[in-house]
Amino acid sequence: MSVTSRTDHIQIARVIGIPIYLHFSWLIIFGLIVWTLSTGYFPAQYPNLPASSYWAKGLVASLLFFVSILLHEVGHAAVALRHGLRTRSITLFIFGGVAQLEKDPKDGRAELWIAAAGPLVSLALAGLFYACATLPFVGPSTAAVAKYLALINLMLALFNLVPAFPMDGGRLLRGALWGPMGKARATRIASGAGTFFAFFLIFAGVFSLLRGDSLGGLWYILIGWFIKDASVSSYQQVRLDEALRGVTVRDAMVEAVATVSSTGSVAEAAREQFMRTGYGSYPVTRGEAVVGLLCLKDVLRLSAEEREATSVQGAMRPLTEAIVTDLDAPLPVAIARMAQAGTARLLVMHQDRLVGLLTMNGVIRRLKVREELGGL
Repeated sequence: MSVTSRTDHIQIARVIGIPIYLHFSWLIIFGLIVWTLSTGYFPAQYPNLPASSYWAKGLVASLLFFVSILLHEVGHAAVALRHGLRTRSITLFIFGGVAQLEKDPKDGRAELWIAAAGPLVSLALAGLFYACATLPFVGPSTAAVAKYLALINLMLALFNLVPAFPMDGGRLLRGALWGPMGKARATRIASGAGTFFAFFLIFAGVFSLLRGDSLGGLWYILIGWFIKDASVSSYQQVRLDEALRGVTVRDAMVEAVATVSSTGSVAEAAREQFMRTGYGSYPVTRGEAVVGLLCLKDVLRLSAEEREATSVQGAMRPLTEAIVTDLDAPLPVAIARMAQAGTARLLVMHQDRLVGLLTMNGVIRRLKVREELGGL
């Protein structure tokens, strides 16, 4: 198991080459599930047991539940790989898990297979846990945990089959409509279904709150709000991909790029570049070679005294693949890399030579021009 820390999540493992991240919000729901199972579900189902037994069952069941969610997402990733799509990462967080594909499937058939994989894994796990619970040599404690896991995996599969984009059911709906309607229209319909379902959950949550079920009502509202935001953002991403179809980095980059020297101080770079131009970052050079990227947020992390004492090289982001793109890379792919790097800038390199800078503001300007010219 490898453990790599990032700003809001931590890498805990790699499965079939895919980094598995644990978002810090996962700790909230994990603790809540352990508490609910240990003080509510198991005592109600199996009374007159010691409190330590309930807490042990709650802890084991919660861990295996999240293993089940991980396997659900691995199912998506494995089928995506069979269709030529790489999965960047899988993240477990407060609402479950998400597998981040490098791009959308190429057609509706691939979308159907990839979307169906997760619920099928959950259904298979439900059957497996139920079979384990009924084995004659399995003790009552193990059977209790297995029965809970069979139930929760069944519920997970059924919930994900609701035709609300970007849930699995919504992706199945989009996959079915993709062929006859096209990707954009199919996504709009599936996204609309997702938004409708999200508001249904929110209203159900408000109703539950009015009836006195504060915990359940709040949970419905949170899930509904999450689905609404995910549905809207997923549709906007598809619209962006459609608007940028055929556009490359070459079409949107800035060619005249100012740089800062790696040997100067951060204070000098702040005075002579950032304060004078208002730009958000600069490529860093050592002689003729580009060695990194200095962003405004890197400067702001330092106090005034630290800026005077720190060289640009000591504060910059080193030149890595994460902040570099190619001239002819599709613009949507570069935007995704930019978002992952968190820089709002990418260095455009050609044969180890800096030829331009791709900025988010430049992409936005490009989009506005295309919109005003009717997509020309």
